[in-house]
Amino acid sequence: MTPSLNGLAVTRTPATTTDSPTVLLIHGFLDDATVWDGLVDCLGGEVSAVRYDLPGFGRRSGSVGEARSTTLESLAAEAGEIVGGIDGPVIVVGQSLGTQVAELVAAQHPDRVPGLVLLTPVPLGGTQLPDEVVAPFRALGGDRDVQRDVRAVLSPHLSEDQLDRLADLGAHVAADVVSHYVNVWNAGMGHQPAASAFNGPVLIIRGGADTFVTEQLVNAVSPRFAEADVKVIDTGGHWVHLEYPGVVAAMILDFSDTIAGATPSS
Repeated sequence: MTPSLNGLAVTRTPATTTDSPTVLLIHGFLDDATVWDGLVDCLGGEVSAVRYDLPGFGRRSGSVGEARSTTLESLAAEAGEIVGGIDGPVIVVGQSLGTQVAELVAAQHPDRVPGLVLLTPVPLGGTQLPDEVVAPFRALGGDRDVQRDVRAVLSPHLSEDQLDRLADLGAHVAADVVSHYVNVWNAGMGHQPAASAFNGPVLIIRGGADTFVTEQLVNAVSPRFAEADVKVIDTGGHWVHLEYPGVVAAMILDFSDTIAGATPSS
């Protein structure tokens, strides 16, 4: 039987020690909860981990109607339900599309979330790319080979096996769900405030070889946070957590140690 938190199916990996925080892992576009498995292994039980599928992905790939109506707000509300079912402090970790959701849920639950980790972050206000640029992304649904090629460009140091694994994750996502999610991350929240509503410490990790979330894009994201620390994995790409799970896990654990015992910002 699949474990659940407040009615939402999750995968939970407990910490090996008591009183450890929990990392809530929110995956990105065309992925699912299993993309975090290697990272969770590298965390080594020093923190608890909870990951789940966004509507339309992974075990929820059949929930097409729900997925086509999702917004960043509805995704954040769902993540908030999961936060509410976790005991103790929660460090919210998002990747790509998941960073938009992570920022919102962290800001909405400052009493529970002492820190926020953004991997290859997409601006909360969206990428705002013109139609001719995002049209190829909208057309990725159902085309495993093209999805694989796009991932290879955005993360040039992924192995052949890793590319195959990622391509398999996205191949089952319905075409109209793919198109809808492109609109979600591209439009974002529209006119985002200059300062984030989350006032706590933030760790931003980007890949130096990421051709989508570039240094310029991260430089537009990081100043919105009062306490942002930006780390770069030079040869990492857009899926830096899959390419370098040990390095990313060590950064998250160092971040967790830094904020241990701190009172979440309010």
